[in-house]
Amino acid sequence: MKQIITSLLVLTLLIGFSACDEESTGPVDPDVLAPTSLRASSADQALNLTWTPSTSESQENFDGYQVRVLNKSTNQFFIETAPKGTGYKVSNLDNGTLYVITVRAVTKNGKESGDFAQIEWAPAIRRSVDVAGQPIRVYATTSTTFNSAVDLFNPDGKAEVIPQSGAEFRDRGDLFVYADSPTSGALVLRTPSAANNKGMETQFSTVDYDADDLDAQTQTTAPLTSTYTRNDVSITAAATQKGKVVYGRLKRGTDNIYFRLLITRDPSGRMVRGSGADRYLEMVVSYQHIPNVPFAKQ
Repeated sequence: MKQIITSLLVLTLLIGFSACDEESTGPVDPDVLAPTSLRASSADQALNLTWTPSTSESQENFDGYQVRVLNKSTNQFFIETAPKGTGYKVSNLDNGTLYVITVRAVTKNGKESGDFAQIEWAPAIRRSVDVAGQPIRVYATTSTTFNSAVDLFNPDGKAEVIPQSGAEFRDRGDLFVYADSPTSGALVLRTPSAANNKGMETQFSTVDYDADDLDAQTQTTAPLTSTYTRNDVSITAAATQKGKVVYGRLKRGTDNIYFRLLITRDPSGRMVRGSGADRYLEMVVSYQHIPNVPFAKQ
């Protein structure tokens, strides 16, 4: 009997040692950390996301990122996966709808990071050509032949260049291009309410930046509403390293319609194109057609 008890004790100890050994050498899945500094920009039915990569990317068990996209209107969400790196583009979204984007890091075994990065943003309609399929070209007030303004989003949902005169301008002109001189100097984006034949009001933000692409710079927030204090924006006639992105909003009763404009450059690097009295600007527009929806929720 004593021998049997001793054998059982030895067997129990062996099992215990084996279990401890399995625990010490078995698979482990170290925690991973989320990315930081999540930023966004509005694309057409899409959001461009950038972030500072997770400090865990060098870990052997690091797999990528989980991008959770919540539609604030319907409270429905979907999840996509993004690889290692600095960003991701979420597509097939609804323009003018606010989405809450949550990004976590994940391991190869599917374990999510405890922390996360989050931002709220809305896609926006993008227009680079007018109703005729041509670049959106707005001539300065000095042009007697092509003097024009622009309706950024006409009843058909397209950008339309219109005369800078008459009822059409007063009823739906969103901005025009002013010039002090017919031959030289800067051109000025200006609110129709400042024209001689006063139209509706457009306000420009004091926030702008240099870029050659509306997707080139992501932000953590849209410009504060308190920055929309300018009636006009000067566009230099000198050659520049990049074009200019301008934020604006249309005042329509109690509603605000937000937009971004990229003033593009010609092959010589100049935003002011043409010559003499017939100088002009060409632009690409990102337009939030839903009233009071900025590019990000503040």
